[in-house]
Amino acid sequence: MSKQATVMKPARKSGSTRPTRRWPLIAALVVAVVVSAVAVFVIRGSGGTGGSGGSASPGEAFGHVHGIAVDPATKAPYVATHVGLFRIEDERTAVRVSQGTPDLMGFTAVGPGRFLASGHPGEHDEGPGNLGLIESADGGVTWKTMSLSGAADFHGLQAAHGLVYGYNSGDGAFLVSSDRRTWERRSTIAIGAFAVSPADPQIVLAIGRDGVGRSGDGGRTWSLVPGAPELAVLAWNQAEQVWGAAPDGTVWRSADGGATWQRRGSAGGPVHALTAHEGTVLAAVDGDRIVASTDGGATWTTRYSPK
Repeated sequence: MSKQATVMKPARKSGSTRPTRRWPLIAALVVAVVVSAVAVFVIRGSGGTGGSGGSASPGEAFGHVHGIAVDPATKAPYVATHVGLFRIEDERTAVRVSQGTPDLMGFTAVGPGRFLASGHPGEHDEGPGNLGLIESADGGVTWKTMSLSGAADFHGLQAAHGLVYGYNSGDGAFLVSSDRRTWERRSTIAIGAFAVSPADPQIVLAIGRDGVGRSGDGGRTWSLVPGAPELAVLAWNQAEQVWGAAPDGTVWRSADGGATWQRRGSAGGPVHALTAHEGTVLAAVDGDRIVASTDGGATWTTRYSPK
């Protein structure tokens, strides 16, 4: 079988609309990465012993947010940051879930109290520089290494259709796993964010240098979406309804799976992470703020702010 991989260039800072075309193909890789070592560890601080985690004092700033996910049981938002995992309690209170400060990059919820993440160890944590895929079954207090420890730095993760989709920023691999231990390399691309259709495991949207791209074969090949706005982040939680935010905080919504887009409101600043759960859209914006919209992105209110 000939080898091919899809290459999508990094996102440009100034947007443009181009006709639909295929991104250049340079290989077709379908490989399984098998990792046998599985370890259990507790993320902790320099004097910590793990356990139930620690509480951030009200108003504590948690820095740049890489991901937001909602626990489907409690409806509480969790934010993955440069300095650990936090649970948002109210407008002024963010609870540090773990006692350590891991630099969490990719982050997604997989069930009540269950999360997947990736990134790098905290300042006082042991382990390789890249965490690979890690999983928590106790709300983010303790984590188990599932695969690719030391090898993968997933900047994007999503669990859907019994699969885990991941983007490894280290080598540009778009990977898919059915068991969280072995991985199929679907393509090699350069993207800033991606989102999987909740209705079809084969449909994926991604943000690249040339705009919004779409895959209809699970991330193996990609084509540009004509007329799509310049976006920085994506969220997809209903069959055809996709959310996106531009670098300046303008929020866009698609009601047809990303084919066409409508401008909504503004999140109030550059958006670093975006998620949607049931009828609420949540965004992490500058200033350590989490904002929410319940009217389709038209208006936004503060869900958390340290100030």
